Amino acid sequence: MARLTIIHGGTADPSGRRGRALQRAADAGDLVRLVPGRFVDAAEWRRATPGERHIARIKAVHDRLAPRLVVSHASAAALHGLPWTGEFPDTVDVLDPRRTTSQGLAHVRKRPGAQRTIRTQAMVSNGRRLTDLVSTAADLAISYDLRMSVPALDSALRRGLARDDIRAEVVARNAVHGRQRAITAIELADAASGSPGESIGRVALDEAGAPRPVLQREFWDADGFIARVDFWFPDEGVVLEFDGKAKYVDPALRAAGTTVADVVVSEKRREDRLRRHPEVQAVGRFGWPEAHDAEVLRALLRGLGVPTSRRSFARLR
Repeated sequence: MARLTIIHGGTADPSGRRGRALQRAADAGDLVRLVPGRFVDAAEWRRATPGERHIARIKAVHDRLAPRLVVSHASAAALHGLPWTGEFPDTVDVLDPRRTTSQGLAHVRKRPGAQRTIRTQAMVSNGRRLTDLVSTAADLAISYDLRMSVPALDSALRRGLARDDIRAEVVARNAVHGRQRAITAIELADAASGSPGESIGRVALDEAGAPRPVLQREFWDADGFIARVDFWFPDEGVVLEFDGKAKYVDPALRAAGTTVADVVVSEKRREDRLRRHPEVQAVGRFGWPEAHDAEVLRALLRGLGVPTSRRSFARLR
């Protein structure tokens, strides 16, 4: 992960000249102003990932935070390198051991920490405390909808975190409103998930009332390995793939020297071999449009022979 360099202005120069010069550069679009007197290079900012940009925000406010405040929630997720859907928040999340209610400030969101045991670890760069991985996973499960929390939980389980430890942390909290959502997210999480897109796709399948699929099932034939598929419904003999655009449009995800056309042809041959496999009755694909429309996804599943049932909720938020 790249580190964005924080450029200090304002009080860094008692004359104020440097501060005015930096503000002019920000006004011209050459710098990005994170907080008063803290900037980053605009070109570096555009090249950075959402996680790198949010970590820069944490660094920008670090010396203005009281020592008791602990980085948490989305900000801790960025520091732990957990996946996030879209951009991280503009504000830095912290736990305040003295507070029983939340407080929103211009660049910081204080969350209540007075009624919980705060498990922490130290940031490598500056010693600031942040919530450990178990606490961070529990916070995300309680505070965010499943499409945000499940990809992060999948990643945490993949790192060896125990599902029971996350569940125990949630149960120990007093979060009445977010507890059922959190338990659902923890039960749905799976270390076998291949990508954040697949994680969100699995949440969409659950919302549509599909049976829980087997993840990353391998198929072989007489010629050898065919594929490791995203979702396998063994009772129905249905393979379902989450078809994001990245493998087509991102050159980094293609083998050297291959074109988009090569990827399309390879996918077609792979799918033909899957259809000929004796266990496979049907192969289907879905992407972001279907993942965001439960009725369309249900229709696709029924067309493939996968049953769906109405959930008692439309979407856990």
